Amino acid sequence: MLSRKKLIQFYTEQYETESRKKGKKVPKYADASGRMKNLQKSLRRARPSKIPFQNLEDYHRQIKNMALFAYRKKREDLTLTINAELIPKLVDLDLGLLLKEQRERIDGEFLAFLRRKLPGAVCMENLFTLYPKFRQYKVKNKIVELVPSRPEMEFPEVRQMHRHFILHIGPTNSGKTFQSLERLRTAEKGVYLGPLRLLALEVYEQIRTYGVPCTMLTGQECIEEENSRITASTIEMADFDEAYDIAVIDEAQMVTDPDRGHSWTKAILGLKANEIHICMSPAAELAMIHLIELCGDDYEIERYERKTALICEEKPFAFPEDVQPGDALIVFSKKSVLDVAGRLEEQGVDASVIYGSLPPEIRRRQMHLFNQGKTTVVVATDAIGMGLNLPVRRIVFLQAEKFDGIGRRPLTISEVRQIAGRAGRFGIYNVGYVNAMGEEELEFIREHFEAEEQPIEEVNLGFPQLLLDIDGPLDEILKIWHSVTPSAPFVKENIDEALALYDQAQKWKSQIDGFEDKRTLYRMITCPIDIKDRKVVALWLSYCKDYTADVSLERPKLEYGKRKGIQQYETYYKQLDLYYQFSHRMQKVIEEDWLNEERNRTEMMIMKYLTKGKTNYIARCRYCGKLLPLGTPFQVCDRCFHRKPTCAPLAHCNK
Repeated sequence: MLSRKKLIQFYTEQYETESRKKGKKVPKYADASGRMKNLQKSLRRARPSKIPFQNLEDYHRQIKNMALFAYRKKREDLTLTINAELIPKLVDLDLGLLLKEQRERIDGEFLAFLRRKLPGAVCMENLFTLYPKFRQYKVKNKIVELVPSRPEMEFPEVRQMHRHFILHIGPTNSGKTFQSLERLRTAEKGVYLGPLRLLALEVYEQIRTYGVPCTMLTGQECIEEENSRITASTIEMADFDEAYDIAVIDEAQMVTDPDRGHSWTKAILGLKANEIHICMSPAAELAMIHLIELCGDDYEIERYERKTALICEEKPFAFPEDVQPGDALIVFSKKSVLDVAGRLEEQGVDASVIYGSLPPEIRRRQMHLFNQGKTTVVVATDAIGMGLNLPVRRIVFLQAEKFDGIGRRPLTISEVRQIAGRAGRFGIYNVGYVNAMGEEELEFIREHFEAEEQPIEEVNLGFPQLLLDIDGPLDEILKIWHSVTPSAPFVKENIDEALALYDQAQKWKSQIDGFEDKRTLYRMITCPIDIKDRKVVALWLSYCKDYTADVSLERPKLEYGKRKGIQQYETYYKQLDLYYQFSHRMQKVIEEDWLNEERNRTEMMIMKYLTKGKTNYIARCRYCGKLLPLGTPFQVCDRCFHRKPTCAPLAHCNK
């Protein structure tokens, strides 16, 4: 930390330099001495750390104007007061605004930065605003120094290899993944990397039917088999230290996803495999070729056509009259899924449900019911579009908009085509059909269904963990890394959730052992959890505080609540996943038998809710009980909404 004396000297030098600059307009002070006395009084009354931020900045500017006047008018009395009294007081006030760790880092390097990059800035701004600019400059330079300008150079060992890529390009239901797995099963050491635990499980089971020992590895579990030759895994669990002879990367068009796409990018750039099969939609072709050429590897292309025809129907779908066996009804929220399934149950139609927050094993059981004909209809979100193999005859979009975390927006061409492509399962149906509810919605879906997908133009990049060795707070490093624009076509991953968890942890940093260790903290804040579920976040925070207390983490507890229904069990299942994930990341002992038993019990309860009782989730007016329109965001019918405030809605108002 610089001495107060040196900081005062720096301020004095900066004010004098600014006063000598030509072209500066000199203030017209009728009573400069009186103005100086008022400024002296104000500064004498001011107390460090208690002065309003805006007032402090105003003092900087007032002293600057007074110094300019004193220099141009040759008023040595004013200059002496400024240097001997005002500037020392200003320095004390500036230092009073800083945090302790910031004060300790005010050094000669900081002053050199101000002289070189921001000359005269201290005459207008205080240290509280200038110090972050210095930190950003310093960290940004360190990032540029540590991170190669070409992302593929982060894997020097892989660059010494010569890998061969086989690109399997085609629409859904064209056999891309099947052909790549036919090759994978011959591997002595192979890996499958996909987007979902269900797909990893599907591949695990498929490989085992070939008589090949296989392991399944996901963030939720690991099923190991003796003498395993193949690992079926989710993309986030890719092992970049292991060497393979054959690898399969599935659904590679997800390379553009802002939250997960970086995992596909990293796998393509850094996987140690002699032969890599990439399955993708046609939109990803140019992006994949670009990445491969950056790596200096070679490739060949296998193109595929759909095995069944896909037809968009002419007449709009009407619910529930037009529901037929083999239909998959698409909506874009859990609430809507359960609402639609409940309405079907009232009509005597058994439906399987698939949505994002449903535990993977329950999704699998729901799919199994549909595959076995025990349910005749599927109600699902866009989770159905991620390579799940279901005997769907027709895809029906009950909604053509989705909430993307920011606001409601229309579906994109790629989303429509990816979901619609699930219709017409090869070997079961010769033709697949697509429809939508409502004239406008059907026209929208038809236009997007028939349109050509635009080539992917962005490839997502993840945070390089070598930056954790940089001196400075983790949130600062993350933000500054994210602000550095990479070369096209690369874009940085979304760090909002990690920063949200960092903010939660920072409030309790004195109770978190390891908060100052950025590598430990990074493992904590990148633990994949549902940050919208406050109970899951609360458990995560308690694990951050208590993980050093014992060899095992405290078991989650199921919290029973009135009228919570399926929600309390879904939350508990997420907490069980968090228990596994956090234990794995922090190298804690996992009580496997208890965990498996609790998962099974929770799955049974969720299945119980989904098998019977979905009518409880039908959207009805909260006052009169009238059935609300499908997909409505409101909880009240029009009639109850427009009743006079003095007239409370009655239970019989819809009669």
